[in-house]
Amino acid sequence: MSKRIGLAGAAAVGFAVAVWAQGVVVCPACGRESKRPGAAACAHCSAALPKPKQDGAEKEKPAAQPADKEAEVGRAAAAVVEACVRQAREMEEKQPDVALGYYQNALALMRLVPAGTCPASVGESVLAGNGRVMQALQRGSVPCKRCNGSGKYQLDLGKVDRAKGVKAVSGVACPACKGLGSFAGYREVSKVKMAILQGRQEFERRQMVAGDVKVGRALVPAALEKLLTNRQRALVMTGVPIPCPECQLAARQACSSCRGSGWTKCDYAGCVKGEIKEARASGGSRQAKRMNEDVLKKCPRCEGLAEVPCERCKGSCGVACGTCDGSGQAPRCARCTGAGLAACAKCKGTGEVKGSRCPECKGETMVLCPTCRGEGALSR
Repeated sequence: MSKRIGLAGAAAVGFAVAVWAQGVVVCPACGRESKRPGAAACAHCSAALPKPKQDGAEKEKPAAQPADKEAEVGRAAAAVVEACVRQAREMEEKQPDVALGYYQNALALMRLVPAGTCPASVGESVLAGNGRVMQALQRGSVPCKRCNGSGKYQLDLGKVDRAKGVKAVSGVACPACKGLGSFAGYREVSKVKMAILQGRQEFERRQMVAGDVKVGRALVPAALEKLLTNRQRALVMTGVPIPCPECQLAARQACSSCRGSGWTKCDYAGCVKGEIKEARASGGSRQAKRMNEDVLKKCPRCEGLAEVPCERCKGSCGVACGTCDGSGQAPRCARCTGAGLAACAKCKGTGEVKGSRCPECKGETMVLCPTCRGEGALSR
């Protein structure tokens, strides 16, 4: 009899252990299931209950995953930054407009790289390179008005024969430009805007051919794009400057006074097409009369050009853009104040819907700003 009781008890204990392995707590003495989670004693026979099984390995895994994923994103972003800087340096001299796209891409992706991962010199070189290519796009040569860009001295033969006019003298340099035919100055605003837009298109074409995908205006490898959270996406998207719709990062617009030419009509008293008409001398010798036959003289202000440098733009053809106040960038989004993120409307920023992870924000509580689409600025 005692042997049967011992076998029955062992069977009950074995059944309790098997059920316990499945996460259900059963009293090993009476065999009844505990209805109170976490209870230490059975409600029926007051026997001690085993503790419910907890899979510690599964609980630790989710905590370790985000750290691994963030480190992977940082390593991938650092590799992209290094590649962008290398490509920008290779084409900076011959194609500064395309190099600008690579430098801007590197600036955006550096926001994903953990501090101390890249040397400080990398960030400094990206900023310096971005400034160099922008200056190269803005600056250019302005044709000399005195010699019409020929660099040769202009001899006025009109006094001898009005039909001949002005002739360029070979071998004699223009005194204004020293024979160069041009001066260092600002390029026309329209040409700068066109160069920036064409460079941007060429940069995107190159990267898309290489298999990159868009994250706002940035381009990243497809494998890296899949790893990005909403917050990381916003960091990348707000890291690329959104161009002002008027000046397209040029920060300047054509001067309205000279209509972008850098020159205005000479307003000197009596100046007509660069010449001033003087009265003939009434008396004097025959020789004096002959010397005074030509009553038209060059205007002392414009020196016969009929135009003078524009006072408003100082001959640079452009002034600060009135839309962006000379920043070159689009206005900041008022809804997200430039962060590119907004609280999830579906879960109200809690990350959960009916006890489950929110399908809209994937439990991150934040989504890309619906007004600026995560870019932090209004480009339209």
